Amino acid sequence: MIFLCIESEVANQIYRMMQLHENFSMGSYEEMNTMYSDDFQGMLYIPHMGEVEHYNAEQIRAGNKEAAEFYKGKNIKFIYSGLAIVPQTEIQAAVSYEVIFKQEDKMMKGLSLEVWRKELDGKWRMVRWYEEKGKLL
Repeated sequence: MIFLCIESEVANQIYRMMQLHENFSMGSYEEMNTMYSDDFQGMLYIPHMGEVEHYNAEQIRAGNKEAAEFYKGKNIKFIYSGLAIVPQTEIQAAVSYEVIFKQEDKMMKGLSLEVWRKELDGKWRMVRWYEEKGKLL
């Protein structure tokens, strides 16, 4: 029964994150930045660069600020599908899903793997993240 509660709580965080990504179009990023643990470690693979980028908490938060500045006033959409949540403990769960990013007539698909942890203040935050992005079409 505990794991069902964890799945529901984490799913709410994932769908809130999707909404917050779309808020980049309004220049907003502050709430999103509260969803990353101070212990955050992330990796992103972008095919045209041919390498994996590494991020800590400070870097991902700065990247979100830059993205909000870049996408402000633009029509963007994020669609998440295939959400899978695997509770690992009472305070941690692994998450995966496909993400589609749309901007006007362009689209990019990616696959995201995340680990979320319930921290001492009772809030779920992302601790680890790995994403494989496709090519912008």
